[in-house]
Amino acid sequence: MTRFVVPDMECQGCVKAVTGAVQAVDPAAKVAVNLDTKVVEVESTAAAAALSAAITEAGFTVASAA
Repeated sequence: MTRFVVPDMECQGCVKAVTGAVQAVDPAAKVAVNLDTKVVEVESTAAAAALSAAITEAGFTVASAA
């Protein structure tokens, strides 16, 4: 599992956009978002760098990956 901190997620629309960006890279990815902690957890076979880039391209900041 890959974890990203996305500090500029603020609403369910953001959650939908981030989830969509991840699933554009890997349609089978399982995405769990905690809006309170701004953490996105992804189960995917795609590389973390590709997932992070997709989130960034969707207009969000990826502060860190854990």
